[in-house]
Amino acid sequence: MVANSTPPSRAQAAAPRKIRSWHLINLLSLDAVMVGLTWQLIFTLEFLNRFPHAIESLIIGITIWLAYTADRILDSWNLETNLPHTSRHYFHHQFRTPMCCFWTIALGFDVILIASFTHTVQIQWGLVCLLFVLLYLLNSQKNIRALRAIPKEAQAGFIFAFGVSLVCWPAAPQQIAGPLFSATLVTGVLFSINCATVAYWERQLDEAQTFFAWTSGSNTTLTPIAFAFGLELTLTLAMLYFALLDTFITNCLLSSTSCLAITIFLSQRHEQKQTQNRSMSLTRSPEIRELLADFSLILPPATLTVWRVYYG
Repeated sequence: MVANSTPPSRAQAAAPRKIRSWHLINLLSLDAVMVGLTWQLIFTLEFLNRFPHAIESLIIGITIWLAYTADRILDSWNLETNLPHTSRHYFHHQFRTPMCCFWTIALGFDVILIASFTHTVQIQWGLVCLLFVLLYLLNSQKNIRALRAIPKEAQAGFIFAFGVSLVCWPAAPQQIAGPLFSATLVTGVLFSINCATVAYWERQLDEAQTFFAWTSGSNTTLTPIAFAFGLELTLTLAMLYFALLDTFITNCLLSSTSCLAITIFLSQRHEQKQTQNRSMSLTRSPEIRELLADFSLILPPATLTVWRVYYG
């Protein structure tokens, strides 16, 4: 009788799933690394008029992986596997020991690279970013009242934008400080929309695990994300009009915003069809739409970057 009283959704969520090779891109946070490296390239081309050095890309790539993996390991530490949960949290719960070992090795390697190849000013800017990351991780686990007014997804988005632009801040001349700040701000809005979208898709899973997210309230809809899209477009076009953004980075922002909006629209249509055909069960989130959301931030700006490099 106990087994029969268990909701099918929970039983389904606890069932093992086969991990496909393309799942590992999301499970290992490699999609976040790819997004970070793409936008580091954009910022470096835009504001320093050069490609990122290999060591700069290596440091930012490892650092992004460390931050995302730490967040997922902490989230998965007390994961209730008998309740609905995401595949990435289950992956980090299942392989917690080897992931912690890899994380420690990567941290040591990253520290060696930073100590060996960066200057004092770069380290100072990096420590500022590290402070923001630590505050975010602490808030995501302890839900600090002082930081609760800012949605966790917005915190992650703006920290990510600051991180990918970090190489420019120590070396940027004073006259481009305004455009650099503007570009970082509007890119942070774009990244926040991406994080908020994933949280919306995973709202039932986060609720089951009592994870803190902007969707924790009742009757969550896509309306706040629609408003955020409007804010993103308004800021981007206004900054372009007042010459605070160059055409290249504006096109990168607008193309990524458009692709992300299309991804959300198609996912919503698919979800509505599922709901009409049958009651939608609480299962681990499908990685494909999360991967498509991240690729919306990679493929359009990468294409524009190739066009700029080869055709001026």
